[in-house]
Amino acid sequence: MRRLTKFLSILVVLTGCSAQQNIQESSEAAPNLPANQKTAYVTVPENGRDGASIYFRSGSLTAEMIADAFAPYFMNLTLGASFETRDDALAAAKSQHADYLIDSKILRWRDVDTAWSGSVDQATIALSIIEVKTGTVIKSGQIDAKGSFMGIAAGHPEDFMPKSIQKYAESVFGQ
Repeated sequence: MRRLTKFLSILVVLTGCSAQQNIQESSEAAPNLPANQKTAYVTVPENGRDGASIYFRSGSLTAEMIADAFAPYFMNLTLGASFETRDDALAAAKSQHADYLIDSKILRWRDVDTAWSGSVDQATIALSIIEVKTGTVIKSGQIDAKGSFMGIAAGHPEDFMPKSIQKYAESVFGQ
């Protein structure tokens, strides 16, 4: 009986630890960017919300995840200091002489105690890559990810979102 209990416990942990992700890309063609020859400015989105709950630092965490995922594709990448409107971010990107603005918006951020609530952590982020000179959106997409149902292994949105954002960055640059 103890062996069966142990086996079932391990089975539950192994099958419940994976996060789910969904990436939806716009139909625009991927930008033709020579690797490491352009510069970008990454915005800091407003902190995520779930109803009345505001998840402080979720905006800066999201910006850091995006910067980490896109850094290999740019010669220089500048991270904004705090939330800016798109117009303010475009002006900041121009002042930094950036070629592209990577703008993000947290559509959903949910960080719950999965073990007690029975709900999973979720995050949805919209990303746009904008040519700074023209202000034209050249690529946009939405990343939706959910944590696992396992309370101990569930983590937080900042734990399971980096891989999804990295996959999106790879898809944008055809890697």
